[in-house]
Amino acid sequence: MNAGTLFNLMAFGLVLCVAAVLLWVLLRQGPVVTHASQAKANAKVYRDQILDLDREHDSGHISDAEWQQSRDELSLRLLEDTAAQDDPEAKAQKPAKWTAMLVAVLMPLSAMGLYTWLGTPDALDPMAAKALDKNSPVDLQKMVENLAQKLKDKPDNLEAWVMLGRSYRSLEQFDASIQAYDRALTMLADDDLRLERVEVMAMRSQGNFEGEPWRVIREILQRDPQHYGALLMAGSASYAHEKYVEALQYWQAARKTLEPQNPDIPGLENAIASAQDKLGIKPKISPLAVSGQVSLSAALKSKANPTDVVFVYATPANGERMPLAIFKSTVAQLPLNFTLDDSTAMSPERKLSGAGEVFIKVRVSKSGNAMPQSGDLLGALGPVKVGAKGLNLEIKDQVP
Repeated sequence: MNAGTLFNLMAFGLVLCVAAVLLWVLLRQGPVVTHASQAKANAKVYRDQILDLDREHDSGHISDAEWQQSRDELSLRLLEDTAAQDDPEAKAQKPAKWTAMLVAVLMPLSAMGLYTWLGTPDALDPMAAKALDKNSPVDLQKMVENLAQKLKDKPDNLEAWVMLGRSYRSLEQFDASIQAYDRALTMLADDDLRLERVEVMAMRSQGNFEGEPWRVIREILQRDPQHYGALLMAGSASYAHEKYVEALQYWQAARKTLEPQNPDIPGLENAIASAQDKLGIKPKISPLAVSGQVSLSAALKSKANPTDVVFVYATPANGERMPLAIFKSTVAQLPLNFTLDDSTAMSPERKLSGAGEVFIKVRVSKSGNAMPQSGDLLGALGPVKVGAKGLNLEIKDQVP
């Protein structure tokens, strides 16, 4: 018996086992989940959150006022969500006989049919597996060729043409990339695609944007002076041609279009600083700002990934927990310089310039969620006066 036949028999047996479990669940009688049982589950979640809040307060990461306010809110939600009374009698579920019959018949057939259609049975062949190992990692060129071949059969797939253009660009096959973008643009006259295409043209010319690239950039900016992608590329083109004044103007204009928490801000500000450095301009820091550098302690480096989100923010020294200003980046950018001012305010009504003193905090979040979670990495300073410069903010603690 060859490997493919053996695998198919084993897979079919596994599908039958899964179907049997599902049939047992569907045919058995059991009580429905009551409101009270759901309330108990909610209560456990809230109690765990309260314990986490208490630990953060005990470690000094939040003030007494911040801790009390958060604890009161969680306690109130706990009371509201657990107010359900026990059901006097749980209703019995009726067996889902028709559903069970459908599962018993269709699940094995559909599972094996889908594997035959979408799967890779040839991968079970020892010779095929050996050939795959010989070519690992996966040959990008082969994948691109396969995609190009599929597009001959289905030439109306816009996303596939864009993917093909980007793939050829990665392989530095610039002529083929441009042709793929040309095909995509016949289906969608999109400015972002036009910018990608002329960027490839500039790469083919070793960074020279003269001619069509610059013409396309100017056309887009004439229609939409705030077009972020066009402003970025105009800055890059100007910088490549050593026109640093123009590069600075384009990049500063692009910076103004971004929201305070946009992840592009650190890279764009570095580009602006590079243009300013070429022009001998020292960046101006508002007197109503807080600036410094945030770094990750050596002891915690193994607990952070380059893609983890870094939040640097300022909260009022009076104990309010809502940030006045916030700066967002990633661990890959650490150590990084930060500046918190009115341009990074959370809302126009609450600005850093209106505070005398603030706490400066940093949090590394694996989930990217703004709410603190177990495993997050932390650091804090303060209170410091608004206008403080050269602060050293270290990430050195972890939420239990």
